[in-house]
Amino acid sequence: MTRKPPELNPIVRFIKNPSRKNAINAKCAECMGCTPTHLEVGFRVSISHCSSKDCSLYPFRPYPAQKMLEATKSDF
Repeated sequence: MTRKPPELNPIVRFIKNPSRKNAINAKCAECMGCTPTHLEVGFRVSISHCSSKDCSLYPFRPYPAQKMLEATKSDF
């Protein structure tokens, strides 16, 4: 049995499986220029460096800077 790879586009993931987490991820990706048919290069890093601290989703963004920093350190 062949497994489908996970959907990489957060907007498409939300369309296929609407949930609170997927909605937040999709909105952050959309804010960084992603669409259902286009992923902006480096959108995860852009989200981690988000400067819109007045955004109500800011504390819940999917790729906070500290987690991205830890992920980068573990790559070495």
